[in-house]
Amino acid sequence: IWFGVLFIIWLLYKILNSTDVPKINGLPEASGWPVFGSLFQLGENHSLALLKMAKRLGPVFQIRMGNKRIVVANSYDSIKELWIKNQSSLISRPMFYTFHNVVSSRHIFTIGTSPWDDSCKRRRKAAAAALNKPAVQSYMPIMDTESCSVINEILQECEDGRVDINIIPHFQRFALNITLMFTYGTRFPPSLGKVVEEIMEIQTAMQRFRSISNNWQDYVPLLRLLPAKSKEAENYRIRRDRYLEILLDGLKKDIANGTDKSCILGNILKDPSAKLNEAEIRSIGMSLVSATLDTLPANIVFGISYLSSAHGQQIQERAYQEIQDVYPDGDAWEKCLIEERVPYVTAL
Repeated sequence: IWFGVLFIIWLLYKILNSTDVPKINGLPEASGWPVFGSLFQLGENHSLALLKMAKRLGPVFQIRMGNKRIVVANSYDSIKELWIKNQSSLISRPMFYTFHNVVSSRHIFTIGTSPWDDSCKRRRKAAAAALNKPAVQSYMPIMDTESCSVINEILQECEDGRVDINIIPHFQRFALNITLMFTYGTRFPPSLGKVVEEIMEIQTAMQRFRSISNNWQDYVPLLRLLPAKSKEAENYRIRRDRYLEILLDGLKKDIANGTDKSCILGNILKDPSAKLNEAEIRSIGMSLVSATLDTLPANIVFGISYLSSAHGQQIQERAYQEIQDVYPDGDAWEKCLIEERVPYVTAL
């Protein structure tokens, strides 16, 4: 009996301690714990922990994150070798329990989180066509309208610079309206600030569920028996699906009534040669909204913060002077919509 019990314990240990990919011979490996691997050592700041490991193990090494084996590349040459020379082999994306099973229970993933298959290929092709240079140029009037709108709102609230304000909500709404106009042909006025807050909260949560560092249940299946994390993820998924469905249904109604504005999904829906099903169209919409809201507000706010520093003041002075040199007649505001002739500003 004792032998049988010990055998069962040993077998359970082997199963729980196994990895999706066997140990890679000849590649240095970080130390770790049974079942959990290096999760404890990685802590809350994975990038810093991996940097320290690289100093000890070299630029390319392997670690265990629970039942997943990860290869870490931490030098220019190794990244060039893996992701440039072998990019076709690494074009797919890994699947994670929280994001792909709970958050995306309808199995509609963003393009950037989809495993490579024919559907992902079609979606990437459609998105690339919608975001090429001529297509983006056609959307510049939207950029003009939204830029003027956000600058006007900020000037009004700060009373032309006399009052300190929080600019973050303004640029969150700016980013949201840019992506909604590009994607669905609609926007939210300042009076719908609560709706913007709701969408930003959902997108922030989605970033957290997609993160490789916040969801241990992706690596340790036993933790999936604890329902709290999955319930939270499911709640945000329902809220996200609700607002995305409202946006897509609204666009379809506008198309049917002939009142739609030119936008990416509208062009796809009206194109008889676009061989995309409903799930793929939803995926493209979700991808464009996520990609914009995950990056644009933070980049704008960080950029403005830096331009407010002492060095940033120097950057502003040089940028302004170079704009004046190229556009001495004061028509830069209109010309920037159709051309890029100031290399310093383009680089900035």
